[in-house]
Amino acid sequence: MMTMDSLSSSPTTPTSQSSSRRRTTHTASNGEQTNLQQQQQQKNQRECVRGSIVAHYHLLSVLALSLVVLCTSEALVPSSTPFLPPRGGETAAAASKFGTRTTASSSSSQKKLFLDDVSGEEYSGEYNSVGNNGSSSSSSNAVPPLKNGSKVPPNKVRLANGSSAPSTASRMPPFRNGFAKKILGEPQAAAAAAAAVMEKTTSKNNNKKNNKNGVVIKSSVVNEDSDFVDHPIPAEFVAETNLPTDVGQFRLRAYRTDPDPLNEFTGREPSVIYAMGKSPFGTDGKLKEGVPIRIHDQCLTSEVFRSQRCDCSQQLKMALQYIAEHGGAIIYLQQEGRGIGLANKVAAYALQDKGMDTVDANIHLGFAEDCRHYGAVPSILNDMKIGSIRLMTNNPRKVARLRDLGVKVENTLPMVVAKTNPYNHRYLEAKHDRMNHTNLEPLFRDPDTSVKEGKEMAANAVHMSLTLTNGEETEVEEAGVQAHDDGYCFGRQSVVDAIAAIKEGKMVVVVDDMDRENEGDLIMAADACTPEDMAFIIRYSSGVICIAMDDERMNKLKLPPMVQSNEDPKGTAFTVSVDATKEHGITTGISATDRAKTVNLLADPSATASDFARPGHIFPLRAREGGVLTRDGHTEAAVDLSALAGRDRSGILCEIVSEEKPTEMMRLPELKRFSKQHGLVLTSIVDIAQYRRELGEHVGI
Repeated sequence: MMTMDSLSSSPTTPTSQSSSRRRTTHTASNGEQTNLQQQQQQKNQRECVRGSIVAHYHLLSVLALSLVVLCTSEALVPSSTPFLPPRGGETAAAASKFGTRTTASSSSSQKKLFLDDVSGEEYSGEYNSVGNNGSSSSSSNAVPPLKNGSKVPPNKVRLANGSSAPSTASRMPPFRNGFAKKILGEPQAAAAAAAAVMEKTTSKNNNKKNNKNGVVIKSSVVNEDSDFVDHPIPAEFVAETNLPTDVGQFRLRAYRTDPDPLNEFTGREPSVIYAMGKSPFGTDGKLKEGVPIRIHDQCLTSEVFRSQRCDCSQQLKMALQYIAEHGGAIIYLQQEGRGIGLANKVAAYALQDKGMDTVDANIHLGFAEDCRHYGAVPSILNDMKIGSIRLMTNNPRKVARLRDLGVKVENTLPMVVAKTNPYNHRYLEAKHDRMNHTNLEPLFRDPDTSVKEGKEMAANAVHMSLTLTNGEETEVEEAGVQAHDDGYCFGRQSVVDAIAAIKEGKMVVVVDDMDRENEGDLIMAADACTPEDMAFIIRYSSGVICIAMDDERMNKLKLPPMVQSNEDPKGTAFTVSVDATKEHGITTGISATDRAKTVNLLADPSATASDFARPGHIFPLRAREGGVLTRDGHTEAAVDLSALAGRDRSGILCEIVSEEKPTEMMRLPELKRFSKQHGLVLTSIVDIAQYRRELGEHVGI
């Protein structure tokens, strides 16, 4: 019999093996199914997460788009409240001038505010609109009150122009603490607003003579006219360089100041321009006195863009010409639009297009009529060792400001344009009538210079643009010079002035008879000619530079006639042309510098024939004995004027070419404008001859 052990160790039967395989297979199938289920669950979870992310992304996109639309709509639709409260002072000052105006279209006599008192409180309400007739209206027919019950004018001005799309002009956001106005009638607030700025400056000057040159720089000045605090601002010298211009050769000095928190719209890099060879500087221990100074404020619209809405670029050119001739300097300050900045200036122009003048426009934008400051000027003058100045200005307020800052202003030099134009007439009127600028009366004496409003103004502008320049040809059209009953053309004084100019080394314009050449020549003493003078003559003339001398001088220098048989219709006695030799620093001989050296040497009594090379670029002319009383030519006029002025008996002369008709010579009407533009004395050979007859002696040749 088999035991239990033998049974357990006996071989497995086929049936039992099959059952075992089925159990194993079933177990494996259950494991695979479990794995598949887990993978499916993970896949589902990933899909859910991805879907959630996409949903959130779309939601955020919708929210962002909604925000953009909302912001855009806010920007395009005018707000019911101003972004900043209007500043006090300016509009309050204007209220006394304008008060309230009654709307013409209103059926009642109710008055609506045009400009009124303003405090520093914020307010809410509708913006008023100002029509072309100056009346105001509002969609709510009411002016929004302040907390204290008073009314305020609009901070933003909408100007109706009769079209369906009204133009607008808005004040740019100013510096919130700027301009240190006298708030609520408390002058102390102005000084307090400037205290932080003054701390650094006061520590340097300590309200006394703070430098070895002895220039007094005051600490702070409250300008009563515009409620603006002016204070000294230290200016640091940066660099200096040459500045060649179409007016002459200058030097340009650059300065830099700290930012001025009282006015964010002005720059901090003033500059100084002065003529090369005519230094305005003093020395240590010896200040230079009576220096001609122009303090000029930047005007990009006219000086760069050539705008005709003001006279700034013309005044700048006049100042450059003056210092080129007489010495002095221009202090150029970055104060666009009387200190309100370029963007605000454009906004002011938009208001002026609708009828306001320059003062009202600034006030309507929330500014004082003049926001300029001159705090850097004392520091710059101190750096240049200038003790006192002669100020080139028409503006008495500028004089007062500078004197309050400690600048010694001896007197003023007028800076007046020759004539207004249709675009700047009202601007200059406002300067004269509302800002008390002096010297402008002649611009408004002639009733024909007035420019009317609206269609009449437009018609006048068209008429002016079609007429000849400056209107001087509207006088009797003088073809040339003719003597009057007293023997003079321009008058005896013109000769006296010409002699004085030649004596000072300046050039003059001399016209001959209309029946002769009918031309004008630039004439000056040869011994006074500088390279800059020569460059000016070359630029405006034919370029054939002549020098008139008498027989004695010609013979000493051994200058023979250019030709043996002179066929010139006027008998002009040309000699062989010359240049100074290389020993005198001459290169090609044609430059303005080389030609100036040659004429200077020809006028030098110690020069000899060996000092000159033949031929050259200067053309000597032999003057007749007896001068203009013997021959009525420019050659003789040049020698006579030099002799009458007590200088060497030699003069430079060259014919002036027309700028309006460059293929022709300049005639009398244009010569008058040219002389006036460049500040040159205009006389004639007829006048010089009559002057010499009255003297009763041969002062000339």
